[in-house]
Amino acid sequence: MAASTTDAPTSSSVATTPSAPTTGRLAILTGLSLAASAIPLPFLPDRVVLQIRGAIAQDVASRHGLSLTSDARTALAQAAGESPVRQVVKNAIGLLSKTIVKKLGPLAALSTASTAVEVFALGFLFEHYIEHHRTSSAVRVNAEEARELRHRIDKAVIRAFSPTLKPENVPLLPGVEDLRDEFTRWVDSVLLFGASFPSYAERRLTAAFDEVSREVG
Repeated sequence: MAASTTDAPTSSSVATTPSAPTTGRLAILTGLSLAASAIPLPFLPDRVVLQIRGAIAQDVASRHGLSLTSDARTALAQAAGESPVRQVVKNAIGLLSKTIVKKLGPLAALSTASTAVEVFALGFLFEHYIEHHRTSSAVRVNAEEARELRHRIDKAVIRAFSPTLKPENVPLLPGVEDLRDEFTRWVDSVLLFGASFPSYAERRLTAAFDEVSREVG
């Protein structure tokens, strides 16, 4: 009588059901990418962001029972549209203006904000891709798949700012009797609008990614 054996997972195995989403963890890592820009040393902030992006990709993949090859993690973690050589050249040229002259200027703030958006989009859209768009049943995410995913994410981030994009609307609950005075109603509206902005940004990213994915087939 032959002894039963249990096969180890292979690259063709089906991914397991993911654990609960960890949006709080993604938010904290996005915040860390913002804080990294304050490091007063050349090259180090970009290196920290690179590590954060890699950790986010690894976390999303692991929670879905997937593994990343080294090349796949590099493709997902690398700064958008920049090879390592181009990154070094950009840092060398921009060192004076970014680190010394206008570290806290509008351009530096805009660059920092765009980096944070890209970091958040990577984790949020990687999760969305696995749950709604990934057709492969392979447990291993290779470099080719990762590069294609990065291409979709980078295009989706840009398209999310398009005024023609129509994200999914959130249905409003039926109104109730409003006993607030006018000033309180106005202040509440401002506060709630600010609090709802992250959800609105997520819907725009999702809609943009879905459009890009439909275009690439």
